[in-house]
Amino acid sequence: MSAIDSADRILLVVDSSNDFFDASSIEEYLSTMGPFFTSRKLDTSRITIVRNKVDLQKKSPSITQEIMANNNSITSIQLSAKHHQGIDILQKHLKECMGYHANEEGCFIARRRHLNALELANEHLQHAYDQLSMKRSSELVAEDLRVAHRYLGEITGEFTADDLLGRIFSSFCVGK
Repeated sequence: MSAIDSADRILLVVDSSNDFFDASSIEEYLSTMGPFFTSRKLDTSRITIVRNKVDLQKKSPSITQEIMANNNSITSIQLSAKHHQGIDILQKHLKECMGYHANEEGCFIARRRHLNALELANEHLQHAYDQLSMKRSSELVAEDLRVAHRYLGEITGEFTADDLLGRIFSSFCVGK
């Protein structure tokens, strides 16, 4: 699987002065770019056209919807990367595409909870490192790792303490 297959968003950066390229000819344009685009139908809903160098044409940064040949629309953002004009428009667009909404109360609360969990996990990892450095009992190290894992699991929820201990003990030789 290529990076473009797994990308949430594809930014197609073009020179804004290029009159050849417009949204109505996007599929034709992409077909000239190699086998990926010609071997399968591209999902154009994931594409954002970034028209750079608007400063050379004395235009202002903006965001618009352009109509493609198949009558679908595609987002087009006009900006000047050199002068950092319109970058905020692109950032806002990408955040919206990913479902980020800064003014939602839940985002801040979740973020604070994640930060607290990371701080507590870090404390336990540091304590485990200190125990390991002083060649203390491996049970104390294992307990700190278990607690740190629990805090990280509050954020990720990816695997259980048994999975973690299995990984740890599979790589160490534990005597009887």
